[in-house]
Amino acid sequence: MKSNFKKEISVISEDILEIKIDLEKSAIKGSELYWHLAEHLLTNHNDIEVVASEEMVSVRSKLIPIDANRIENSISSFDLKSIIQTDDVLEIPVCYEPISTSDIEEVSKQLKLSVDEIIAIHSSAVYEVKAIGFTPGFSYLGDLDERISVPRLVKPRIDTPVGSVGIANNRTGIYSLGGPGGWPIIGITPINFFNLNDNDSLKLKPGIKIKFKEIGKDAFRSIQNEK
Repeated sequence: MKSNFKKEISVISEDILEIKIDLEKSAIKGSELYWHLAEHLLTNHNDIEVVASEEMVSVRSKLIPIDANRIENSISSFDLKSIIQTDDVLEIPVCYEPISTSDIEEVSKQLKLSVDEIIAIHSSAVYEVKAIGFTPGFSYLGDLDERISVPRLVKPRIDTPVGSVGIANNRTGIYSLGGPGGWPIIGITPINFFNLNDNDSLKLKPGIKIKFKEIGKDAFRSIQNEK
């Protein structure tokens, strides 16, 4: 089945091209569509690397020069109807009490809001996974309520604990792998969302909707011990 969406393919270099799709008439948001398009391309080609973002898909060919016509033919066979959408909301437990790294007190002073107000605002919204990137499994979730919008840290951390929940500008996110990070941390989840030995852990994909549920330290440790 041929897809009838409009696409723009730009050859950036001898081994890289970018793909953008006209989303005006599509009910599917860009981040979700590009994620599925990336999977489609990887299924059909074993000689490329693909990176999906909110606004495009970038393709890098292991063979030089890149065969743009071959990639375009694969895109033409991509069926938007193959994307199964759902209204389900994934609930993620988050402990906002300081367990390890936490900036919530500093964020409270910066915003002139109480810690409880920040928690209430952050945990009351339903977010959509906009993109996965930066580090393996890191999820960009939006849109963050402007009342708790803060800038990135002036000095990024070298090591952020696994499961840390951060906020920056109009996004909130989960450091599924830990590692370096520049977002203020306001909580932590005991759920492991990036475990290569457990396919069920890879639940955070573009288009998925999530909601945070506040839990205390005891519940956090209890869930951790269940692993």
